[in-house]
Parts: sequence; C-alpha cells; structure tokens
Amino acid sequence: MMEKQDSRNAGTEEERCSKVTAGTEERQDHEDRAGTEKKQVRKKTAGAEEKQSRKEKAAATKEKIFTTAAGLIKWKGYANVTVSEICECAGIAKGSFYIHYRSKEDIIRESYYSDLGEYIERRYAAFLDEHPESTGGQRILRFLQLELEFAEYAGYELTCLAYSLNLAACVPGPSEHQQKRLFSRTLYQEIAAHMDEAKTDLPAADVFTYLESVVRGIMATWCFSNHGFHMEDAGAEYLTLAVGGLFPLEQA
Repeated sequence: MMEKQDSRNAGTEEERCSKVTAGTEERQDHEDRAGTEKKQVRKKTAGAEEKQSRKEKAAATKEKIFTTAAGLIKWKGYANVTVSEICECAGIAKGSFYIHYRSKEDIIRESYYSDLGEYIERRYAAFLDEHPESTGGQRILRFLQLELEFAEYAGYELTCLAYSLNLAACVPGPSEHQQKRLFSRTLYQEIAAHMDEAKTDLPAADVFTYLESVVRGIMATWCFSNHGFHMEDAGAEYLTLAVGGLFPLEQA
C-alpha cells in the first residue's frame, strides 16, 4: 500500500511541475524560434558566438526560474514555496538558482523590475514590427497595456509583494525606483517623439508622469481590491481613456 501511495504522490508531484513549467517551455520555444528568425547578422568570430550563446542560455535560465516561481506562487502562495521546489520544477540545480538570485525574496524585490522590463521590451518590439504605421497614441497605449499584462502574468500575490517590498525600500531614501525601471525610458521617448500630436500643452515629462501614475494606480487598485477586476480587460479600457485624452488613437 505504501509503495502505491508513494507512486501516486510521485505522479502528483510530476504533474504539478509539468503544469507549472509547460507554459514556460512552450512560450520559450516560440520566442526562441521568433528570435532566430529575426537575427540579421552572425557574430564575426566563433568566440563571440560562444559568448553570445552563453549569455542567451543564462537569460533563458533566469527567465525560467522567475516564471516557474511565479507559477508556484500563484498555485501555493508565496510562504509555501521553497527555493528547492522552484529548482526542482524548473529542472535546474540549486547552484544555478543562486547564480541569478540571492534568495526567494530577491525574485520579488529585484527581478520583478528586470523581468517586467524584458517582458515589455520583447513584446513591444514585436508590436512595432507588426504595426510599423501605428500612431504615437497607439504605441503609448500598447506600451502601458504591457505593464498591466505583466502584472496579470506574474500574478496577484507576486505583484502585491513587489509593490510592498519596493515601496518599503523607498522609505529610508533615496528611492531607486525610476533607475530600476529602465524600460520606462522607452515610454518617455515615445511620448517626447509624438508631442506634436498631443492634445495638451503639458510638457513631455509631465505627460510621462501622469501616464505612469495612471498605470501604477490601476495596479494598486487591483491589489487593494484583491484582484477584483480583470487587469488586462478593464485596465485596457481605463488606459484608453487616459491616453485617448492626450493623443489621437486613430490614424488621421
């Protein structure tokens, strides 16, 4: 009986990890194929190619750790997930985890920024490739929508923890929030580049602050309401109102 029970437990454990990682592997395969197709040049030397390959593999491993951790946290809750469990489900050695993260808390505190940036940059580049004639308003709206989509992707608890931990880090001062949000530079550049289309006399810096405040406000409300609304759907409507009040969303 004990052997049968152990067998069932093992099967359950394998199914659990399989469910958590299946989406990650499928998404990674799709992105790897897309990345290969989009490469325009080859590295000039074998050494450079090898170096790039190592860098890409490291980035893929780091993303897999984060995505696996996010999936487990969504399923079990942050307090019930261990580093060992993350490594087991991600299919990596514990030593590999500590190459990329100092602790489980580090995934929340630091990597929410970096993984958010990578998530947005990859998908925003794809949007520009697919919609090269998009207006400034459409580009700004899509960029902000991706911020909300990442919060939905990362999950309610992970997003709430990221807010609380990083807000607490701002209290002693000085705040490093903006320096960590490197991807926001792209948003500011898009705003500044399309101010000739704007319906407001506000300078680009003020428009940037306003729109960033809107998207963070939506995220905070989502957290305070215990994810009481669908972030992507409702958030897209709220952002359309905000961006549409400043920039045309349709082609002239």
